[in-house]
Amino acid sequence: METVKRGSNRTPHARILVFESIYIILQTRDMNLPHFSRAYENWAPVVARVLFGGLFLMGAAFKIPGTQGFIMESGMTAAAGVPLATIAVALAFVLEVVLGVSLIVGWHVRNAAFVLAIFTLALALIFYRNFADPMVMGQFISHLGLIAGLLYISVYGAQYAAVKRDTLPHA
Repeated sequence: METVKRGSNRTPHARILVFESIYIILQTRDMNLPHFSRAYENWAPVVARVLFGGLFLMGAAFKIPGTQGFIMESGMTAAAGVPLATIAVALAFVLEVVLGVSLIVGWHVRNAAFVLAIFTLALALIFYRNFADPMVMGQFISHLGLIAGLLYISVYGAQYAAVKRDTLPHA
């Protein structure tokens, strides 16, 4: 039996498993995995677009004017120092509904995604500034992930299952 050095967290068997896993991953690049198929390449962006649109519609559901959620959102927005918080929340509601639906149905997707990316960046900078709090920092990083996905959508737009198919840039 082989001895393991003190402080080492991997046994020789674990190292072998890691190398075998890397070898298997490298060998699968020649296989026809589902994520390399044309159907996947056509429909995964549609699913992503619909999920992003759904996220913004869900956010808008908390901002429906005249509801308790609207009052709460207005209060949190005012507490963050946004002037005319009630109007800002109402405008956010309209923006999230119109552009969320636009992403879902595939209408002017490139423009909608770009505007939502800027909107999401503004939200992150306004509401998640206390980086000393790990929860706030996590929310900020989460918003950066949303921005990354929206920017990607803003480049490629809607190619399938869209009311108006976007032309690709420089194609």
